[in-house]
Amino acid sequence: MGSYSSMFGDEEEIGYVICASCGTRIKANRERCLRCEAPLVAWRPPELLPSWLQRLGGGNLVFAIVAISVLLFAVVMFVDSRSRTTEDVARPVSAASVPRGAGPLTLEPVASLDPPRRGGVDLARADVAALRTRYEEALAKKPGDTELLNNLGLTLERLGQLDAAMTRFEGAAQADPQNWSYHFNLAHAASQRQDWDRSIAEYRVAAGLLPTDFATRYNLAMALHRKGDELGAISELQKGIEMAPSVSSFHLALGVILEKIGRLDEADHAYQRYLDLAPSAPDADRVRTHLRSVSGRGSDVPSSSSR
Repeated sequence: MGSYSSMFGDEEEIGYVICASCGTRIKANRERCLRCEAPLVAWRPPELLPSWLQRLGGGNLVFAIVAISVLLFAVVMFVDSRSRTTEDVARPVSAASVPRGAGPLTLEPVASLDPPRRGGVDLARADVAALRTRYEEALAKKPGDTELLNNLGLTLERLGQLDAAMTRFEGAAQADPQNWSYHFNLAHAASQRQDWDRSIAEYRVAAGLLPTDFATRYNLAMALHRKGDELGAISELQKGIEMAPSVSSFHLALGVILEKIGRLDEADHAYQRYLDLAPSAPDADRVRTHLRSVSGRGSDVPSSSSR
């Protein structure tokens, strides 16, 4: 007869079970428990996993799932912490931490506005150099023609020849002093040279000739602002807003100047009006951020994406 191990296998191969009745540890090849003689039914821990999952690998699979879950959780927490850090950096500081009026908006308003046409030529689509030659040739034949002088001045200004342009505008304005466009164009060229006194004087003449032109009023205000006459600029902007309340540039310029002189509540109102009129303007988010930082009304100033 063979050995016990050859008949039943090694103990290591047979293994042991726990009697479900009394808990005695018994070799797995016994039919009854040696202690309580109950039929040997091994105790099994409750099946926490469904049978299909056990067949796929049981504990190993659970370990893998847990490990992946922990990894995903760590990634989510890392991304979330990074996003909160970014928001904290990007979020405007509150009014409590920055004195109101700590600094005016670095964004300057539009330097000047142009009416649709300032003369008898559309320079946006023209060969400006060729036009200059054509007007010079025409003026040689009709030296006193004010429209030719004005149009030549426009081409010269576009080419950057400001002194020559002003000379042509001056000639046109002297020949026809009641023509609004000649004074407007002369003031515009003077502002390009940063000759604010001349620019202001000519814009005032133009405003007197055509009081309803909001571009003249705005440009006059900007010339006064750049000269340092902020109260004069505010007065002209307010007149412009009365004439054209929906032109957003007036409100932005007014906000910048009011803040500069310390009239902060009025500046906030002007900024908010600008955002109401132009919520998606290229500079709207910068104005919105600035308004939040100086007014502390972050929840009242929606972003352009929420409109």
